[in-house]
Parts: sequence; structure tokens; C-alpha cells
Amino acid sequence: MKKSVRYVAILFLLLSFTASFSHSSNLIKKRNTGILVVKTRDTNGNKLVKVPFNLDDEEYETNDKGKKRIRVSARETHTLEFGEVKGYVIKTPENGIHGFDVEPGGKKVVVGIYERSGSPTPTPKPTETSIPTPKPTATATATPKATVVPTATPVTKPTAIVTATPTPKTVAIPWQMFHYNAQHTGQSHYNGSHSGTVKWTYTQSDITEGTVPNSISIDSNGTLYVTAANKLLAINSDGELLWNKEVGGIGATAISSDESTIYAVGGKVLYAFSSSGAEQLWSFTEPTDNIYGEPTVGSDGTIYVGSWDTYVYAVNSVGKLKWKYQTDGAIAPLASPTLSNDGSTIYVGSGDRNKDEGGTLYALNSDGELIWKVENLDGARVSGAVVGADGTIYATGSGRVHAFNESGNQLWESEKDTASSLTPSLSSDGTLYVGTSEGKVYAINSSNGKSKWSNPYQTGLNPDYTGDPKDPQYGVLATIVIGADGIIYVGAMDGVMHALNTDGTVLWKYTTGDSINENCPAIGPDGSLYFSSADKYIYAIKDK
Repeated sequence: MKKSVRYVAILFLLLSFTASFSHSSNLIKKRNTGILVVKTRDTNGNKLVKVPFNLDDEEYETNDKGKKRIRVSARETHTLEFGEVKGYVIKTPENGIHGFDVEPGGKKVVVGIYERSGSPTPTPKPTETSIPTPKPTATATATPKATVVPTATPVTKPTAIVTATPTPKTVAIPWQMFHYNAQHTGQSHYNGSHSGTVKWTYTQSDITEGTVPNSISIDSNGTLYVTAANKLLAINSDGELLWNKEVGGIGATAISSDESTIYAVGGKVLYAFSSSGAEQLWSFTEPTDNIYGEPTVGSDGTIYVGSWDTYVYAVNSVGKLKWKYQTDGAIAPLASPTLSNDGSTIYVGSGDRNKDEGGTLYALNSDGELIWKVENLDGARVSGAVVGADGTIYATGSGRVHAFNESGNQLWESEKDTASSLTPSLSSDGTLYVGTSEGKVYAINSSNGKSKWSNPYQTGLNPDYTGDPKDPQYGVLATIVIGADGIIYVGAMDGVMHALNTDGTVLWKYTTGDSINENCPAIGPDGSLYFSSADKYIYAIKDK
């Protein structure tokens, strides 16, 4: 009996040791390795299966879902080379080769994108009808604070319904700042790409998951200014790096009206550099948290930014504080301060959805004093505003687009769930374009708030969706931009850039290696569409 007990005890100790050793081995393995996920797609986002590729000279292929998971050594440089696919040519990465590393316990996703041989222009496919059947919106009535139709402070008589917005004024600089101009219409005076053909892609080995390229500005020479890898990069229209400067973080960029100065956000700091990159002119360090409200440049040279610290800052052209105004919540990404057409009024939306603070649209004068505000426009976060040529102000909140006159009185609101908390885009034909967190795109008539398309356009599923509520399944989380001819460009969580006609049908699609979110694309003077993806690349799309 004693021997049996002794044998059981020994066996228990051996099993415990084996389990402990296995657990320790797994921990060591996790500390020293990461996961590589290889995906293969065509330019329309369709999965390509059984595609061969080499990883560090070892041969693999994607499975019947166009995917392959491989455990790789961490903090080492690996080389991935995609193989040939009959009837296709590799488009991304360039030449089919991609170098990468992965953090211990981390995950790296690399997508090989192939285009059909002999047909570089994707065939447009209609996705919805273009017959408008608008639904009536709710009647605007004055109610207490909890209403979805807020009342401005101070209250004045409402004006008549506005008419369609005229063609925006042409400016000399192709893309001066976030969402094109100080009124943030998002519509260029140049046409963008009609074909979806890649001109070039750009990345750097030091770009990490938290320092991917941000929103882009473009000068008259076609030079792009963008932050990535905690640097300000100047990239010419051929995709070649001209110069870079350390800025200690990432954020949006803007260009002075005479194009002599480049403004760049690096975390909490606003920097000014000479456009040649020869020198840093100044830095503005007053904000105590990240500057997410992108720089807006006034005609007098004043630069306006919004910070997560709840303040709007007005900075003069030599980097000195003119004034600051505290809002009731943080100023979020893609909620840049917006100027009236004469530059005398600054509009800004506030809100921190994590704290349920804010939800107010403010109008400030050029001295930083409150003119009016609209409270409870959203329970937490109001978008940046767009100003039409007639002075009408458009902003989103509570899942709707809202229109206000210059006195802050509401003119109309769109139907529920037709918008998210991103800045709308305004076309010269009077159409507002907005995306939602469900991945839908709506076309809204700017004169009455009614939907122009019978059905919204639906973007695709986030390919990395895990089921986690914090991981978006769908979403249009980047601002929409518009070419001079009215073509709409929509980046989404599905990792696809969607080019749409004005009736909501598809012109072309281009699939990147990861989601497109929290940045603003731009259109250059040669008609190139520029945008970035979470796959760490900047893409240039241009007609041949």
C-alpha cells in the first residue's frame, strides 16, 4: 500500500513538472516570437487561395481562405516574397517583396495584392440604384436639453431653408490642410483618379504600429508633407523622400498661405519648419495632451488647433499664443477647428466618448470669445464642422447631420443613424457625404437634410474582426474626400479605398494591407489620390 502511494506521489510530481515546464516553454516562446499573418487578395478585395510565397527562403502557400499564420522570431528582420499567380501580377508590396519585423508576442499582417493581367483598370460595378426616394426628417421643435434638436445660445429668429452650396473657391495650394481648406469642405479643385491604378507606395522600416502615416498636405510643387515614425516627412510626387525632421510623435500637417512654412503636429507639440526642411522655425508647447484637432491656417497666418486637453488654441505665425478657449470635452481626431468664409468665426466640436463628456458645437470670434454654442448635440462627441459658401454650418452628432445658420439656429437635421462623429464632406453640387460606424456612406441634400440615394453604399467587413466589441466589424472612420468632378473617395475599416460615382455606384476599389482609419486622404495637382493605411504604407493612385 505504501509503495502504491509513493508511486502515485512520484507520478503526480512528474506530471506537475511537465506541465510547469510546458507552460514556461510557452512563455519563453511567446517572449521570443510573434505571429505573421499572410493574406492574398485581388484589387477588388476578393481572396486568392493557394498562393505561393517564400519566408526567409522557406516555401509556404496561403490556405483555401487566402490566409496563412506562421510563428516567427521576434525583433529580427524577415523577408517575405510573394510568388506568381496565373493571370495576375503583383501590385503590393512593390516587386512582391516585403521586409518586416515583429514585436515579442505581437502580430504582423502582410497582404499581397494582385491585379489581373492586361486589365489594370477594375470594372465598375453598380451597387445601388440612383433613383432618389428621400424620407422626411423629423420636424425641428424647441425642447429641453435632452432633445436631439438642440437650441443655440443665444436664441435668435431662424432663417429660411438654405439653397444648394455653390462651387467652392479655387485656391492656389492643392491641399493646404486637413480636409482641403479652412472651411473643411473636403473637395479639391483637381480631379482625382478614375482608374484605381497604383503610381507608387511608400513606407519606412522605422514606422511602427503606433506611428503610421497621418493626414497629408500637398504644396503647389506636388510635395507631400506627412508625419510617420515620429518624423515629418517631405515626399515628392514620385514617391521619393526629400527630407525628414524629428517631431517626437505624429499628427496632421498644414502649409502657410505663402508656402514658405510647414506646420506639423508631433504629439502635444505644434512645430513650424521652413518648406525646404533646412530649419525648425519654432515649436508651440502649451497643450498638455495630444493635439488631435488638426491645424487650420487662417488668411492672417493664425494657426488654430484643438487638443485632447479640452482647449482650442490660436497661435500666431511666430509660434506665440494669441488665446485659448476651454470646451466642455476633449477635441478628438478629425475634428479640426473650422473657419467661416471671412475667417472671423471659429467653429469647433467637442467631446470625449470615453468619459461621456462634451457634445457641444461652439462658435468663437477671432479674439477667442464665445459667440454662441449648441449643447447636447451629442451625448459625448461632436464632429468638426463644414462651412458652405453661403455660411451654413454642418456638423454631426447623435447619428445625424445638423445644419445651422450663422446665428446658431438649426435649419434641419438628417434622419437617425445617417452619420458618425466624423467631419462631413461638401460637394459643389450641394451634396454632403458622411460615413457611419456601420460602414455605410450616405449622400445628404444640404438644403433639406434628406437622403439622395435610395440606399446607402455599404463598405466591407474588417478582415481582422475578432468579435471583440472594441474591434470594429465595419466602419468609415476616415474622412471622405471629393474630386472637382464630384467623384467620392472613401477609405474604410475593410482596408479598401472605394471610389464612387455621384449616384453611389462603384467606379473602382483598391485593397490595402490593413484598415484605413483616422486620417484624411488628399488629391494632388497631377490628379493623384494619396492616402495611408494601418499597413504602414502611403499609397499614390493615379490615372495612366
